[in-house]
Amino acid sequence: MKKKYMRKQYVKKKYMKILNRDEIMEIYLLIEELNDIFHDSDRFGNINIIQKFVDEYYPTIHKLYYKILWNALTIDQRKQILEEDYDHKIDGQYD
Repeated sequence: MKKKYMRKQYVKKKYMKILNRDEIMEIYLLIEELNDIFHDSDRFGNINIIQKFVDEYYPTIHKLYYKILWNALTIDQRKQILEEDYDHKIDGQYD
């Protein structure tokens, strides 16, 4: 009797990366700093404060936007954001 070999079938995941505690804390601290700046009109009008924020937080914003949060989106959310038929094989990495 011949053995049937079944090929592993790959299914698109409806979910992406789950944020860990450190990533959630990074997001919280960024939002907290933004809240502090925008909560005080004297602060958000001060170019020195804004430049300091950019210098200190842009690396965090870049990482959160391009890696952590993008990978936490579902395929359907990515399609909606990109307004196209996004059918890229995703394995936890955004290229």
